[in-house]
Amino acid sequence: MYFSTKNIPELDGLSVRQRQEVIHLAVANLPASKKITLNVVKIACLTPIFLLLANIESWWLLLYLLIVGLCYPLITTPLTLMFIKPLLKETRAEFENNNK
Repeated sequence: MYFSTKNIPELDGLSVRQRQEVIHLAVANLPASKKITLNVVKIACLTPIFLLLANIESWWLLLYLLIVGLCYPLITTPLTLMFIKPLLKETRAEFENNNK
């Protein structure tokens, strides 16, 4: 499981901006069923956290929301990268053909 795009071999040699573009293209190229599954998995991971936060009635809730907001990419990015991994070679080739 990848937590950062710089560790993905298919994206080796690209700048940060280029890696983001390739990832954006790969997510756009995901079949609808995979996109739905990805979003359901993300919701399933995040729902228990927000249900726990719903029970907090003090001002500490703001601190917890800030922490969860900062951790959101740590939870969702590896899931997205896992789903698009099979498409990265094709998507990188498409990206390089479009930018020639």
